[in-house]
Amino acid sequence: MSVSVDVNASVERTWAVVTDWAAQGAWIPMTTVRPEADSPSGLGARLVARTGFGPVAIVDPMEVDVWAPPRRCEVVHRGRIVTGRGVFEVNELPGGRSRFTWQEIPETAGLQGALERLGTPVTRWALGVAARRLARIAAASPHDS
Repeated sequence: MSVSVDVNASVERTWAVVTDWAAQGAWIPMTTVRPEADSPSGLGARLVARTGFGPVAIVDPMEVDVWAPPRRCEVVHRGRIVTGRGVFEVNELPGGRSRFTWQEIPETAGLQGALERLGTPVTRWALGVAARRLARIAAASPHDS
């Protein structure tokens, strides 16, 4: 599943907001993201996202395995609950604008695949909310990163 949003900011500015891991909580609902302490910042970065409230949260360890700034970043989800791939793409639009696309490609095998399919409407809603928030943040920020 994927969502896209047009952003009133340059590709470079949008990329900077998208890949500021520690600040992703400002645009991804109910989520905090932290890079692991000894992790690089680009290819090979290891991140842990936590989505939810208090004890009712999903922990999502992931690793960046495709890094092509300022256009594409892919992660592999390495958790027990969230599996598969996440893809961020930023494409140029006329007038110094950009388009952000977020795609989640869940594993489809077994129980995890069935649970992912049950959660699809909620996931689609959350991705849409996140994409719109990201667009507002990138547009409101200085355009020269």
